Amino acid sequence: MNIRKPHIALGQPRAFGCRGRSVALVAGLLVVLAGCVAPAPEHAGGQIHRHNWWNYYARGLWFMKEGRTGEAASDFRRSLGVERGARLRNSRDMWRARTYGLHFVEAYFPNRELGVCLYELGKYEEAERYLEISLGQEPSGRAKHYLNLARHKKMAGMRLPPPEIKVVSGDGFSYTRERGLTVKGEASGPGLISGLTVGGRAEFIELAAPAMPFERRLRLAAGTNTFRVVARDLLGRQTVRDVVRVADWQPPCFSVRGGAAKNGEWTVAGVCRDDFGVAEIKLDGKMVFSGEGGGIFEVPVELRVPAAGATLSAVDRAGNRLECRIDAAALAQVEAESYMLARAAAVRAGQSSGWSYMERVESWSCGLGRGGRGHAGFRAVMDTATAASGDRMRPALSLKACQKHTRVFSEDFFVDGTTSDGGGLASVTINGENMLPAEDKGSLRAYFARRLPLETGTNEFEIVATDLSGNRTSRAFTVVRALPEYLEERYRLSVGVPPLAPDAAGSVGTRVKHAMEAELAREPVRFRLLERDEGWDFVLREQGLSLSDLADPAAALRIGKMVPAEMLLMGRIFQEPKGVTVYLKAVETGNGEVVFASDVYSHDPDAGLEETVGGLVLKVQQGFPLITGEVLRCQGSRVTLNVGRLDGASEKSQFIVYESAESGGAEGGRVCRAGNSPVQVKIEKVQQNTSTARVIPSSADAIVKEGHYVYTR
Repeated sequence: MNIRKPHIALGQPRAFGCRGRSVALVAGLLVVLAGCVAPAPEHAGGQIHRHNWWNYYARGLWFMKEGRTGEAASDFRRSLGVERGARLRNSRDMWRARTYGLHFVEAYFPNRELGVCLYELGKYEEAERYLEISLGQEPSGRAKHYLNLARHKKMAGMRLPPPEIKVVSGDGFSYTRERGLTVKGEASGPGLISGLTVGGRAEFIELAAPAMPFERRLRLAAGTNTFRVVARDLLGRQTVRDVVRVADWQPPCFSVRGGAAKNGEWTVAGVCRDDFGVAEIKLDGKMVFSGEGGGIFEVPVELRVPAAGATLSAVDRAGNRLECRIDAAALAQVEAESYMLARAAAVRAGQSSGWSYMERVESWSCGLGRGGRGHAGFRAVMDTATAASGDRMRPALSLKACQKHTRVFSEDFFVDGTTSDGGGLASVTINGENMLPAEDKGSLRAYFARRLPLETGTNEFEIVATDLSGNRTSRAFTVVRALPEYLEERYRLSVGVPPLAPDAAGSVGTRVKHAMEAELAREPVRFRLLERDEGWDFVLREQGLSLSDLADPAAALRIGKMVPAEMLLMGRIFQEPKGVTVYLKAVETGNGEVVFASDVYSHDPDAGLEETVGGLVLKVQQGFPLITGEVLRCQGSRVTLNVGRLDGASEKSQFIVYESAESGGAEGGRVCRAGNSPVQVKIEKVQQNTSTARVIPSSADAIVKEGHYVYTR
């Protein structure tokens, strides 16, 4: 705390004349502009001249910095009125305490600081009592830190069971086709949960508790993902729980080795493969294969397909599905092509009798083979036949429902198709990645499907089918992944982060400001951050404000005249006897109203300040959660939304209004506009599950319809 000598000596109250009142008013105004901080007493050598609660509190802080803990504890008791000495007492912890007139003390926490002193003196139970009182009156990060320490000392030597972890969503081992996983549960234990890590990322915990719920959305990588949940209590014991997901985003593939027609139907020999196991195969809805025992990576099948064709459906263990139409006419064409290539090869080789190329291909193509040589023998025959035949025909390649240019809002794009070649396929690639397994090289026909991951913006793809003779056919297409308009950063609340007060914060204040801005810019972006690192000096100078003035929320009104921010995150640094407190207020520039306030405490600013500030920004973001809702009813300029207090909505929540997409869903919907401005709704009354909101501007009431969606600004 900044301590300075008072400009006006304090004595017994007396009546002021006109001149005295003028002097008092001018002095009061100067104090307001200086941040409304009460003058602190002189206490050189520990002496004070005025015996009010704020005098003892200031001297107690000075004693703590000097290491005179016992004397500091006595002064805090006097401030509270527990010990005699102060003519006036104040037993309530608060961020701003009024002393007299327009004078205030910033961060008045006598219960907390007494608790800290008692902890340092080894009186842990008494320390716990005062720290709990402090938290009950005004929560602060410093009180939580020392309460954890006091409880740890109390529990030292106790035999308590270790933490327990219960995962209620996302537990255990399983296969998934999702891109992400939500792990939700609770860690609990009598030793109080003080640390919790989910998937390698620590949860922000200030005060250890008997039970700590958690919920985190984790990104998956292709293949096996092992996420570890680690819970630690105040005694340092920890429990570990592993959550395992096998992420498989690609459907099975099916390759046709050959086929033969008999009695009006085709016998098709092929193989279905999947990197993580085939769960089932059906033909026209009838089960052909079931992998209930865990799935098989390679499933040879012999299918009886009517002349009209049939639909093959193959599903893997993650639920990815390949669905393809086995067309008898197309099979006949590729078989005829294969037959002609084999015959040409036989003629070139001068073979007219015996086990000719033609006869061998006919046999292998039906999947029969001789001597147990199987598909390897078939592929060898096809390699030789195509090389001898001089094949110049390019493979056939078709894609289902795939346009040359497509615009989507999803994070992946599904493509499936068919390719065939009578001389045998060598590869089928998407942007160079081969989808045809090496074991299926030489197949006459291949059915494939892929979920292609998309980057935001333009994604270009090329599918190339190549046969054994090197002939190739390609298909190129472009997929543009667009961000839904309502998610664009320009629709989020605009915020500014002025320099932190006071000037004495120096490098600590600069570090805190930069750490706040870095966290605010991290995806997903909650606010539209105005970056004005070089402009703040000019703004403050133009408005005649100092850093100390930023302690007063009214300063936001003046700053809002120059800065296009709807809200300012106004921070203040408190240099504690040990450590640093960062106190933050979210203030609306339109009316100067404080809509959110919180703080964090760093016991070791040199090592953990940035991480602690990250926790403070997280608390701000949690105070303004991103919510998606729907308009239930419209009554003039008032609407009823299906979001309420349980969803995180409050009387300060603002939403952007947008229409449903053509597909009927929320994704991709167009933002509603009144002229050039987006239509908004602001909650006026909130219930548990619903809320009543006002349309902004009110003239846009005819634009908002039942069934429209809303998303947090």
